[in-house]
Amino acid sequence: MTVSVRSTTAYAVIDTTLRGHAEYRDFQKGSMTRSDYSRWVESRFDELSGLGLDRDKQNLSTRFPLDDHACVTNALGTLAEDGLVPGADYPVDAFHEFAGRVAEEWDHGGRTTFIFPEEARLMFALTQQVRPRNAVFLGSYYGYWAVWALPAVAAAGGRATLVDIDEGVMSLAERNIAALGYSDVVDFVVADASEYARTLSDVDLCVLDAEGPLDAPDPDQRDKAIYYPHTRAVGHALPPGGLLVAHNVLLENLTGNAYFAGRIANNKAQFAKWSAHLEEFYDVHRVFATSEGVGVYRRNGLPCAG
Repeated sequence: MTVSVRSTTAYAVIDTTLRGHAEYRDFQKGSMTRSDYSRWVESRFDELSGLGLDRDKQNLSTRFPLDDHACVTNALGTLAEDGLVPGADYPVDAFHEFAGRVAEEWDHGGRTTFIFPEEARLMFALTQQVRPRNAVFLGSYYGYWAVWALPAVAAAGGRATLVDIDEGVMSLAERNIAALGYSDVVDFVVADASEYARTLSDVDLCVLDAEGPLDAPDPDQRDKAIYYPHTRAVGHALPPGGLLVAHNVLLENLTGNAYFAGRIANNKAQFAKWSAHLEEFYDVHRVFATSEGVGVYRRNGLPCAG
């Protein structure tokens, strides 16, 4: 079964392809363990590849939470214990209403996003709690993760800034956000994220989802290693208590499978400088085992020149 261009998320592709398999349905219902399902996926590589799922998508299906709402409230509960948010509640009905609007209006323009449903929900819920007045998204791509923060930004009377070096994805983000009625609270910036971050001030929420070229001459600019220069550049603009949220912080192997063992080893190597920077300049570090992994960090009071 193919997925329409207007509904292309990695989750939609994976779910549509796998829902015909009893093992996937059993895993989703909780009647098959995550480890058993993971072993089934590993044993069906050729079959699932033939259906159009590459190894990334096959294995990411093993990380799907069984209950997106519980995943998010558990994360908020942890952050509440850390003093980052007031509690674990968020407006669930408002989320479902907004999710329906996004599903109806969002045009992916033939692109694919690896923001998974629980990660979209977490962004919505977290921002409902903290009500950012100045949110910046470095490496925003075509705005699919950023859009989930916009109801809270608008309610707070704030602004969101999307920053990406690709003019094409920014144009797509502009069209989609206009269709949802939030253009008046969003600035769309086509620029190098590190360079632009140095011009910012008073940012209470910075969201990272950038990705550098794999063949960049500077290793700090390759793939997710780019989080280090981006975080250094924005550090001066985050006051004590400001939040940094990052996607693709996948550091926990939920099933012990070989694919994620390799991916986690690669992530730890890429994040070495970034992790050391976070240890020095952020006093709360939480990583949630969502499909792709989400990190939440709180800025301490040490000056960071960037």
